[in-house]
Amino acid sequence: MKNTGTLLKKTVLDYPIILFVLLAILFGVLFVPHFVSAYNIKNICLQLCDLLVIACGYTFVELNAGTDLSCTSVLATGSIVGGYVMIFLFGSNPILGTVLGILTMLLIGAIFGAVNGFAVTRLKMPSFISSMATMLVGAAFATWFASAVCKKTSIGGLPEVFTALGGAGNYFFIPIVIALLMWLLADFLLKKTKFGRDVYSVGTNPKAAFISGIHVKKTIFWMFMISGLYAAVESILLTARNQAGMSSLGSTMFLNIVSAVVIGGTSVSGGFGGVRQTFLGAVFIVLINNAMNLIGVEWYTIMLIQGLLILLATVIDFVVKNSRNRAKKG
Repeated sequence: MKNTGTLLKKTVLDYPIILFVLLAILFGVLFVPHFVSAYNIKNICLQLCDLLVIACGYTFVELNAGTDLSCTSVLATGSIVGGYVMIFLFGSNPILGTVLGILTMLLIGAIFGAVNGFAVTRLKMPSFISSMATMLVGAAFATWFASAVCKKTSIGGLPEVFTALGGAGNYFFIPIVIALLMWLLADFLLKKTKFGRDVYSVGTNPKAAFISGIHVKKTIFWMFMISGLYAAVESILLTARNQAGMSSLGSTMFLNIVSAVVIGGTSVSGGFGGVRQTFLGAVFIVLINNAMNLIGVEWYTIMLIQGLLILLATVIDFVVKNSRNRAKKG
């Protein structure tokens, strides 16, 4: 019994969001019409894919008590430029266009990650400032590129082989598989590699990590690189799901991204959490949004609820951290 109680306490401390996920499921099943229909369950899975990948990348930055405001600009820039490559440059060869379009989108994510990482580690800029700058530059570039180069705000007619990545037609399982693999890769990096151990050490106490021989600047740089690359993968999935390159893609997603990470249980002060918590946080956000949309709740009410949940998660994080510290001293 004692072992069971200890395990239960540890689970609650590590994954406090589990209870909220179960309550969200119960609420949906009992009070929301069509919540458990096959069509809606499929939508929930696809909506989870839309959020999970980019939230996993953001988790790496959050583990260092940082922020990456530019992740949504990666979505927009990658989408419109990738669509341009596929349609305007290689429209006559769908396979080649798809491959080069995907590589272009990944390159854009890597550029954003590298710029943010360099600004934070070498120029000593706060991550909020550096990523806000790249967010504004990225959003402006995406808008300019769409209007000046493409002459349109969105590019349709993307190759079928590409749109299949977003779950078009009978391929709805493809984005689910991709999102799951990206989540497993992130979890492996954090839990099974030296880099993952370095991430937690740097997030907990960068000075102590440096003294112990960890290359702090290199670790932080790669946190931002991973965030940029994961945002690029999300750009691929969302562009394929919308079947169009869009200069405004993901412009309203940042609140959901932060909500999934913070409400999931990753500490806002760094050093604790991970993509397992982010997965549960993303499930919770998707379930709540889906249920409230089905019962006709207004968008501003949904935003209000998410804001209150983030505040609640921050308070829980403070309480859990104090409990964990007392347990260590005891």
